[in-house]
Amino acid sequence: MNSPNPGDWRRASPFAILFFAGSTIKTVARAMIQGALIPLIATIPLVRDNPGILGVLLLVLLALLLLPFVAGTVQWACFRFRIAEDRLLIHQGVLKKTALDLPYERVQGINVRRSPVDRLFGLVTVTLDTSGSVQAEGKLPSIRTDVAHRLRRSVAALRPVAGDPAVGKRDSATAGEGDSSAADASGSAVEPGRVLLKLGPGDMVRIGLASRNFIFVAALVGVLTDLLQPGDLLDPVLEAIEAGVDSAASAFTGLGALAQWGLAAALVASIAGVALLLTVTAAFLRHHNFTLGHDGGRFRSRAGLLTQREVVVEAPKIQQLTVSQGLVLRWFRRYRLYALPAGAASPEVGRASVVDVPDVLEVPLLDDRLAEDLRALMFARETTTIPVLPRSAGFRRVSRWYIRALALRYGLVLAAVFGTLLALAWAGMFDRTSTILFWWAASVPVAALAAWQRWRRQGYVYDRDGLASRSGFLGSGVKAFLMRKIQSATVRQSPLQRRKGLATLQVQLACGKIAIPYIDRREACDLRDYILYRVESSRRRWH
Repeated sequence: MNSPNPGDWRRASPFAILFFAGSTIKTVARAMIQGALIPLIATIPLVRDNPGILGVLLLVLLALLLLPFVAGTVQWACFRFRIAEDRLLIHQGVLKKTALDLPYERVQGINVRRSPVDRLFGLVTVTLDTSGSVQAEGKLPSIRTDVAHRLRRSVAALRPVAGDPAVGKRDSATAGEGDSSAADASGSAVEPGRVLLKLGPGDMVRIGLASRNFIFVAALVGVLTDLLQPGDLLDPVLEAIEAGVDSAASAFTGLGALAQWGLAAALVASIAGVALLLTVTAAFLRHHNFTLGHDGGRFRSRAGLLTQREVVVEAPKIQQLTVSQGLVLRWFRRYRLYALPAGAASPEVGRASVVDVPDVLEVPLLDDRLAEDLRALMFARETTTIPVLPRSAGFRRVSRWYIRALALRYGLVLAAVFGTLLALAWAGMFDRTSTILFWWAASVPVAALAAWQRWRRQGYVYDRDGLASRSGFLGSGVKAFLMRKIQSATVRQSPLQRRKGLATLQVQLACGKIAIPYIDRREACDLRDYILYRVESSRRRWH
């Protein structure tokens, strides 16, 4: 059989059924986590002692697990794509038909994922990111590596990166290659260019320790441990521990209370250990063998243990550079970096959203020297004085009236919460009036301290080309960007700001909004006018 021509309509591999089914499961799982996870956990004590209801629920769960695979099969059957000379065409949809016409000129990044099934059968999943939408637009699941390589060459031919002398060499070198030269898409060969960073197993442990999900995972493990009640499985162990504690308590006076405290500490330590094991395992799965390379004007990252991810972003497409440092990362003297292109969502929003957002270039662990080097490379040395490290000395603090505004905001939230509890207590639902008043009074200095801490972290700095904003609570992060890439700049004033001659400068980028609160009104207006001047006078493209 002759191989299809590049312009023919094609169908993805049958293994793409797993991709479509996984997308459906992921969407449903995210929706459940956002709104239905806690009610489902709360129903566990109600159904665990009722085998009939539990059996019905298991059958419903089994049916729900099979439905995504049925839907994935139908979606795969209706999926077609065509690689033209200057664009990618995709037809998909069952009841609602969708035709995507994606010119290569709009593509700002090509990301590649290889699941274990794809790696076993020589397939890849390619995502084409554009600046026109927050959602990932062009996706080709489970296609052959030679097709992915041809697509990447077609995009690179029409989208050479400015200042990348290797583009012409690569294009001329690959012009005569056949379809079998698929190392670029499959990730099986080392990319040309310079390797900036490689992370090892010790770094995976640090990433797991610094994970923001550690507290959530520990709380979830504790809740499940309390609700599931393993019963017969752990009863012999618990009885042995109880017998040992009783014998020790009878042998040594006062050891009973100490033993109870020891058991409580051991339980907390075990929950923290399980949570740590899960977060470190997640770090290995996502960031194993992480490699960051720089090839002319392109940055390329590869990582993943089971599913290998490859993210490619062009330096001119980067709209914002975010460098953050939490308490654990501060202890390790390390940082986390995100490079957001046009149309990308912030990492926090992207992970929590039900929309399938494109991948962004993430460096999960790096030192201060590499962070500064990446700033210089990504901003093409347009700005040389803008810091990206949260602990840099060049940041200016905002007005102290920001503390009062935050304390007032926190006070209103606390008043609403504790006021509702007091109303319920007075209505006779429970008798805890004195306890509620005590915790309400104790929360006032805590809210003031939190407002002061937020003010300490807030700061900003700018030069003739760029601007950076710093914020945080326990940790801190810096969002740096070039002024010429700002889409709009506005000055806002609250009633308190008008009385004190202050204002909030808000700028809109192609990847989100950034606000610099409670600065002098004249400075905010002057900075806004200068930003608009830099945008209008710049002859460079913003994406």
